[in-house]
Amino acid sequence: MQKVTESAFAKVNLTLAVTGRRPDGYHTIESVFQSVSLCDRLVLERQETGLSLNEAAGIPAEENIITRADKLLRSEFPALGGVRVRLEKNIPAEAGLGGGSADAAAYLRGMNRLYGLGMTGERLCGLAERLGADVPFCIRGGTALATGIGQALTLTIYLVVYLVRPIRVHIRR
Repeated sequence: MQKVTESAFAKVNLTLAVTGRRPDGYHTIESVFQSVSLCDRLVLERQETGLSLNEAAGIPAEENIITRADKLLRSEFPALGGVRVRLEKNIPAEAGLGGGSADAAAYLRGMNRLYGLGMTGERLCGLAERLGADVPFCIRGGTALATGIGQALTLTIYLVVYLVRPIRVHIRR
């Protein structure tokens, strides 16, 4: 396989309760995470060596979480070949929709497919947790109860959510 495309789905917190604060500064939470259809797209294409990543949404490649995900993956697979990543940003930056986490998760899933690394969902989630608390959720998506700092996930039933914008109705008397 020379090229793969991955969708990086945004997530929303349907509920959020801050339950405490750990000594390391992280807040503990109970939340229901839900994937939504808004997504970034990553196209990963083999190249000889290293990582090539376009600048997207004004985020320089060296500051993008995908670069951190690449370094992490290469620490686990030192002989890993190169990859050119084209990131198409649709999730607004810093909007609380998990865009960066979703991108990192899509990168890990995509590299697993592109290079046939054979990582299970559990192993991908283990790597993902080292990148950020909600990256493991973005590996699997769907609906989940999140506890701890957001990394402890209990997958829940399938849930369909409709966001409705009421129309204005004018009644004349």
